[in-house]
Amino acid sequence: MSQTMPLLKIEDLQVDFATHQGEVSAIDGVSFELEEGEILGVVGESGCGKSVTAEAILQLLDEDSTFYDGKIMFNGENLLEYDKKKMEKLRGNDIAMIFQDPMSSLNPVMSIGKQIAESIRIHQSATKKDAYKKAIELLKLTGIPSPDQRAKEYPHELSGGMRQRVMIAIALSCQPKLLIADEPTTALDVTIQAQILDLITSFQKQLNMGIILITHDFGVIANMCTKVAVMYLGQVIEETDVRTLFKRPFHPYTIGLMKSVPQIEGERVEHLHSIDGTVPSLFQIPKGCRFAPRCKYASSTCENKMPSLEIVEKNHRVRCWHYDEVKKGELIYAD
Repeated sequence: MSQTMPLLKIEDLQVDFATHQGEVSAIDGVSFELEEGEILGVVGESGCGKSVTAEAILQLLDEDSTFYDGKIMFNGENLLEYDKKKMEKLRGNDIAMIFQDPMSSLNPVMSIGKQIAESIRIHQSATKKDAYKKAIELLKLTGIPSPDQRAKEYPHELSGGMRQRVMIAIALSCQPKLLIADEPTTALDVTIQAQILDLITSFQKQLNMGIILITHDFGVIANMCTKVAVMYLGQVIEETDVRTLFKRPFHPYTIGLMKSVPQIEGERVEHLHSIDGTVPSLFQIPKGCRFAPRCKYASSTCENKMPSLEIVEKNHRVRCWHYDEVKKGELIYAD
């Protein structure tokens, strides 16, 4: 691949849903890039469009009620121009996804070994015997004990951590170029979370995969990711490398999210910071800046005119009318 061509380049992505109340826009003008070997963290509250963006890349959304616009360039080709057959060949092979809840993603009436082998047979044209043998090898690589025995078991017989390892084995069975991990550790305890994330990182280094990691955990972002896209109500509102985001965030929403994370060092506060209000409904999207109703710095401009995603420093983009005041230190997001 040419060095000038990113592995994935999303340009002005629009995702609209047809509902019984009319058409709504779930994703509005999302753009970002991902190079080979990079890990992009996508962060934001529930309802901000993180998962919809991920599912749009693989076109997993209901085709009868979903409408796309923009470009999803993968290896130089626009996935939105792919037909159904071409997309089926791509899914699980070149681009794989680890879903948030393995119990809703795994087939409850098919053994673990057969589920992993099925993906290998479909995409790698392997025999049943060879595919099953590779499935057991993958279970072993993901750290599941007694892989021969586990391969014969069903999802309900495994723990949550083991089921997530199975999902990783399925996702990595064809050595994809891009892995999308949608909150892969949400339902797991802290110790198992660390093991799963270490496992994903280990495979990422071996295969030089690009990874999109969807999470709400800034600790995970800090430890794993190369760069970060912060989303709010269907838009990217800040994007930069991890070091810059933690050192100098410019958007009030990003600052608010980071201040709400408990701090180990420094003075203990009685109450954690919180951002007032909730993410609005897609049927009640504000006219101007989408964060304006919850932002203590909102002006009349913010309320009436939508800001664009501007480059404010090298590799740092922000969607805010007041980023310059934040940059100069004139706006301090304090309680």
